Amino acid sequence: MKALKRTAVMLSVMFTLVLGGAAPTIPANVDAHAKTTYVWIAPNHGKKWHHSKHCRGLSNAKSKKHVTLKWARHHGYRMCKWCY
Repeated sequence: MKALKRTAVMLSVMFTLVLGGAAPTIPANVDAHAKTTYVWIAPNHGKKWHHSKHCRGLSNAKSKKHVTLKWARHHGYRMCKWCY
């Protein structure tokens, strides 16, 4: 009788785990650094990048461009002094 109970419990636990119950499943292709950060630059107005389109440092810029932070750093842009 104990063996039958143990088997029943083990089967119920297996079905719960296989069907997505208590144990979370993590995809194998998740990269910890997958999130991309975008920043704002003024291409014809200096070499600073800004977190917000409405940053004080972009107030006199005629054109604004949305780029990745990696791209901005690679092209010599540095963080705006107002974006702390």
